[in-house]
Amino acid sequence: MFTVVIAGSYLLLLLISVFLDPKRKRNVKRFSIFQLLLFSTLKLLLVIGVVIAFALFYQKDMPGTLGVSDFSFSVKSLGLGVLTAVGFIAIYIIWQLVVSRFAAKREDTRDADSGIVGSLPGRWFPLVGVFAVISVQAGLLEEIFFRAIMQSHISYYLEAHWAAVIAGVLFGVAHFYQGWSGIAGTSIMGVWLGLSFAFTGNILVPIFGHVLGDFSCMMLGARGIVNRRMIKSDRDSDTHVGGV
Repeated sequence: MFTVVIAGSYLLLLLISVFLDPKRKRNVKRFSIFQLLLFSTLKLLLVIGVVIAFALFYQKDMPGTLGVSDFSFSVKSLGLGVLTAVGFIAIYIIWQLVVSRFAAKREDTRDADSGIVGSLPGRWFPLVGVFAVISVQAGLLEEIFFRAIMQSHISYYLEAHWAAVIAGVLFGVAHFYQGWSGIAGTSIMGVWLGLSFAFTGNILVPIFGHVLGDFSCMMLGARGIVNRRMIKSDRDSDTHVGGV
């Protein structure tokens, strides 16, 4: 029965993303980054809350249900988290090189300035702050749902590494708004995070790896975002010369 609950929670997550997520409406209305972040946070809290509610109803072992039986902070867990982040960053860079090499590249300035990227601030200090908040939110909530809850439950039926693969692929599919290359790349990263959880048994390891990896990868593209905003601002200024 609890398998159905977790599967239903994942399906609910996908349905919300398809029909309600502002990121799916990027050409219809411009949302602020805080609205996008709030929606994403509430969406993940909702599906995690559903699982917790059913666990309480069925009197399940809560630490085991949430995959936090070995929730222990230590220098070792932090070190393993850093190593996981290094692998995360390496996968990101390699995948970006693969995509840029084999995918058809088209410059679409409208799409480049819409959605999540178009909602980001164009100055360094607030941009770094937003990246930090996004990294913590995604690293904590996504790891709790996809690794701690989903992967832990799948591992009851399959070997730990296969559970990591399946949860990683499901994690990638949940990022369908990034397109096929985004799904594939995110799936690989998800499998990597899942393996770090499978071999350490400590959910803090993939959480640290996800937070540090996400932040580092976003910072790699920060200069391009700032420069794009500066160019756009200069163009807007030129357009409005003379008060027209």
